[in-house]
Amino acid sequence: YPILHQEGIQNILFDWPRILGWMLYGIFSSIIIFFFCTRSIFHQAFRRDGRVAGLEVLGVYLYSCVVWAVNCQVIVSTSYFTWIQHLFIWGSIASWYIFLIIFGSFPPTESTTAYKVLVEACGPSPLYWLTGLLVVISALLPYFCVRVIEVNVFPTYHHIIQRKEVQKAGTPSSSGYLPELITESDI
Repeated sequence: YPILHQEGIQNILFDWPRILGWMLYGIFSSIIIFFFCTRSIFHQAFRRDGRVAGLEVLGVYLYSCVVWAVNCQVIVSTSYFTWIQHLFIWGSIASWYIFLIIFGSFPPTESTTAYKVLVEACGPSPLYWLTGLLVVISALLPYFCVRVIEVNVFPTYHHIIQRKEVQKAGTPSSSGYLPELITESDI
């Protein structure tokens, strides 16, 4: 499909409005992650001895939500998955938890505030997992809505070609809308 090269030539994918939109989305999602995480653990006791959450717990909350939100955004953005993409997406999420477990198992003199923070404080807490889920959904919802509008109302060349391929395969498109911006001779 030679028409797909026009997206680069016409500067469709990396124009200033799109870059500024990414920056605004980054600021918006970081605000959501920060305030949801800080408000969810404001007056909570996490450890068995009744100590309340400190900066180490907040740090694990925040960074866990960032890791999940970024990787879920990659999932939403990807049209076709390969095993290598799965490896890196799920591997990066797993490596964060593996790091927390390994570093948290070091003696407190070396791991300082990270000492068993996942194993003792965050992992057993249902609030940690529920907050993570709600924060990631809240952070991704605006991005997902913009993507749906972009694909259905303002499709680019590759969106139109993807729809045509789906229609060729005999599967009806999700909305039935296919702009005739590209003719068969363009493909």
